[in-house]
Amino acid sequence: MSDKTIPTPSMLSFERKLECSDGLMFSGNWKDLDKNSKEAWHPIIIGNPRTNRGTQAMFMKEGERADIIKPNILEGDYAYLPMDQDALKLSFTLRVVGNLGKPFACNKPDFAEAIEKKVSEFNKSENIKDLAFRYAYNIANGRFLWRNRVGAEQIEIRVKHQSGEEPFKFNAYDFSLNDFDKNSDHSDLLKLADLIKNGLLGDDETFVLLDVAAYVKLGKGQHVYPSQEMNMREKKKRLFKLNDCAAMHNVKIGNAIRTIDSWYGDTMLIKVGGKDKKDKNKTETIAIDSESKHPIAIEPYGSVTQHGRAYRPTKIDLYTLMMDWVNNKQIEENQQKFVVANLIRGGVFGGDAEG
Repeated sequence: MSDKTIPTPSMLSFERKLECSDGLMFSGNWKDLDKNSKEAWHPIIIGNPRTNRGTQAMFMKEGERADIIKPNILEGDYAYLPMDQDALKLSFTLRVVGNLGKPFACNKPDFAEAIEKKVSEFNKSENIKDLAFRYAYNIANGRFLWRNRVGAEQIEIRVKHQSGEEPFKFNAYDFSLNDFDKNSDHSDLLKLADLIKNGLLGDDETFVLLDVAAYVKLGKGQHVYPSQEMNMREKKKRLFKLNDCAAMHNVKIGNAIRTIDSWYGDTMLIKVGGKDKKDKNKTETIAIDSESKHPIAIEPYGSVTQHGRAYRPTKIDLYTLMMDWVNNKQIEENQQKFVVANLIRGGVFGGDAEG
């Protein structure tokens, strides 16, 4: 390979390496945790939409407040545990596939050669083990339950795998949502991390398949939270279901599992807007309080759209780091992990071939 600078390919994509299924939601009783029969665990049915009369709560300017005395009609789907059952079961499968670092599509052979070489070197270090550990940790702590995790009395995660051995079992509250240190020496956690690592290091003929079930003791008749469908044209809330069973999107589960990026910097980009139309997209870079730092999902720019923030807007974004790396510039090991985690995430990463 020549010493000339390798540009970003205009066509570049990588296949996702952590393939999640959608998650199905069932109801049962905590005392029947070891019963997997259809008699013990039943699909949660999304009931008929409920219509309620609420109040106006959104911000209105003073001249627009004539409507604040009018009712706000709220309509949408809801899902609950039955009144005689106290536990939620969420189940999904996760397939971990290999050929890590090999582009699915790339119109610059020198880039493809360089990134494969860098990732191959990465895979021979402890760094790939660190990534696999973090993915395993987010399974053990039940992060993928999202709002269903809040206020639960007990949560148990069980993971079956191809070996046919007894499933791994985790008390989700033994593991943190804010870091990866608590109970990091847990024996089943380390075994699960090793399985994920082996899957990532596999080839076309090898993969690792995990069957994950989370049991959550919520209380009889309690509200559960399937994924909500994007509804652009009407205000009605629509919940996701598969064959009439309440469910969670695979994308939402995958987002939780790849919430491992704690390697971003000390500043973030936020949208501040302004009174004038020309200022509505105005942004500002502000410092991050070190005590409030927490893992975010792997994204090229560290974007967290629900909070209107980007934790990696420049210099430590995927494109800057990846192109520095393939052009043999030194980047920190943690930033190498970030680059490889984006390749595991998969996606289309093409840019300006002449840039």
